Parts: sequence; C-alpha cells; structure tokens
Amino acid sequence: MTSLLAIEASTEACSVALIYNGKESEDFRLLPRAHTRYLLPMVDQILSDYGVGVADLDAIGFSAGPGSFTGLRVCAGLVQGLAFAADKPVVAVSTLQAIAQGEADRLGLAEGNVLLPSLDARMDEVYWGEYCYRNGIAEPLTEDSLRSPESISVVASENSVYGFGNGWNYISRFTVDGALNSIDVDVYPHAQAVLKLATLAFQRGEYVTAELAQPVYLRDSVAWQKS
Repeated sequence: MTSLLAIEASTEACSVALIYNGKESEDFRLLPRAHTRYLLPMVDQILSDYGVGVADLDAIGFSAGPGSFTGLRVCAGLVQGLAFAADKPVVAVSTLQAIAQGEADRLGLAEGNVLLPSLDARMDEVYWGEYCYRNGIAEPLTEDSLRSPESISVVASENSVYGFGNGWNYISRFTVDGALNSIDVDVYPHAQAVLKLATLAFQRGEYVTAELAQPVYLRDSVAWQKS
C-alpha cells in the first residue's frame, strides 16, 4: 500500500495531503502571498496528525506547474529539501491536470467528458490544458501550453465539455464552437488531486530523484526585472 505526501502551491491557494496505511486527508487554505510562511508548518502538522515522518513514506508528490512563479519555487524547494533529507523519490504532477482531476472527481463527471483547465498566466496569456476523463483519471489529450487567448479554439464535442480556472475569464477572446456544459473560474488545484495522480504515477515507476524535481514554468522569461 503506497504512502505518499503531496504538496500544492501554484496559485493563491496552497494545500498538503497525505495517504498513509490507506487513510487520506488534506489541509487546503487560501493564502495569497503567504506560502513561504505556512507551507512547511502545514506539512509538519499533517505528518504529526498521522504520527509519521517523511522517512516513513514511499515518495513525495508535488504540483510542478504551470502557475505562480513564486509559489512553484517555494513548493519545489520544500519538496527537494524533504526528499533529500529522507532520500525519497519525487513525483511531479501537472497543475492543470490536478485542476481537471479535482473538479472531475468533485462533480462526479462521466467517462469521456472533456476537461479544459486554464489559468491566467498574466502578460495577456493563459496556461491551457486539454484532458479527457477516462477510468476515473484526467488523461492529457495534448501537452499543457502557454497561449494567447485568441489562439484558444474550443470545438463542439459529442461528449460533455467543462472549463475550469481563472484563465476562462478571457472567454470573450476564445473561439468557442458549440456550447460548454459549464465554466467555473473560481477553482484552485488541490493537493488531494495531486496525491491521487502522484500515487498512480509512482506505482507506474514515474518518479525522479530530489535534484531532478523542478518546476514547469512554460515561459522562458518568468523573472521580471525592475527598471
């Protein structure tokens, strides 16, 4: 039975989740600009609640991005530190996939439903993902990408189509051919979804060593310079 810690901090929200001996729980908080202060204590608390340490786990999963540059750095740095100290493997999960997975599970969506998570990437761009719900998992149809709103085209599908995330605030600039079942801009990735995806990936042998656990920014120039 896999035991795994998952950490998510790629948006204004941050969360940690743990599965150990088949028992699972999550601590989710909306903490804009406070990840550095709260994330490690949240990890310490959830481990303490279970009476375990990182050394007792099989692996650590984390939301690797795309998302907030600062949040991704904080999360990856924490994960690397924990994994190095305990010599544990790391599983990276797409933030957009975590959004799709979490919302599909929450809504109880059906087999074959199309999931379109999107986050505001600032600089007049969006992070965009396309997923299909198969056998209870949000499986990627394409690679996550950084796009201009005008480049987004949503075509009619025989299956239900759902949009998630604040990138959908740009919908007036998308090309949408056919009705969407619903759009919810007020959603965040959850560590619980990261936990589910990371556990499956770990069981498939899809993990790396701590030093290879890196954020996925999808933008080359993410560090803004002040003039």
